[in-house]
Amino acid sequence: MQEADRAALSRRVAQLRWYHTLELALGVVTEGFFDLRPYVSRYGLPEQMDGMRVLDVGTWDGFWAFEMERRGAQVTALDLDDEAALDFPPRRPESFSDRPRGDGFRLARELLGSKVERVDCSIYDARPEDLGTFDLVFCGSVVMHLRDQLLALQRVAALCSGTVISAEEYDRLSGLIPFPAARYVADRDSSVVFWLPSAAHLAQAARHRGLRPRRASRAVLDEVAPRLLGGPCGAPRKRFDARRQNLTPQRAKRRPRRRS
Repeated sequence: MQEADRAALSRRVAQLRWYHTLELALGVVTEGFFDLRPYVSRYGLPEQMDGMRVLDVGTWDGFWAFEMERRGAQVTALDLDDEAALDFPPRRPESFSDRPRGDGFRLARELLGSKVERVDCSIYDARPEDLGTFDLVFCGSVVMHLRDQLLALQRVAALCSGTVISAEEYDRLSGLIPFPAARYVADRDSSVVFWLPSAAHLAQAARHRGLRPRRASRAVLDEVAPRLLGGPCGAPRKRFDARRQNLTPQRAKRRPRRRS
């Protein structure tokens, strides 16, 4: 009977396109573009999150939302169901799927017995008046896909009463410039990224929006999604993760300039 149930579940899972690799019921695992399971420890999540109210920005299939719930948190997951409503770079697709983007999340939530609340909302429109505030806000590879990165960080700062963990790809080429900079890459074919900021730019943008970087770490993620990175996104390469962890919603004091 269990084998029949597993086969039926596998068929339901195979009907959907998965962004995240998720371990579901009966040993069924989704074939996601990104398998983040080996790298969870690098993101700095608290081991115990009991009693914490948490927001997962850009949840997609819900990998991080379900992981934080597993650690005891009460989780709200934020994303858009309508693919046409995404903040796409100028070269938008000619057509969009009729299937809601949240179908994978909803199936995973059902099979995992999860209580994560998914809210259909852009980070641009997310306000504490509607959602409340959160002890921890998690943003996994979100900012680089957005046209207005400063507005997104402003919204995150307003929603957070404790800590922000932001995991973003940083641009080493922009890092060679002796001041905070971001490279515009939205005009590339099939691009889903607007800006690739340097690590310094990420920190400065966070400060500008009222977040104070307390600790930063850079972890190399090799072959997170070799099919995706070697396919539509270009030639195979290493994927870098620049994490700005422990950002407090408090404007940093400006350092006095040195006089020469």
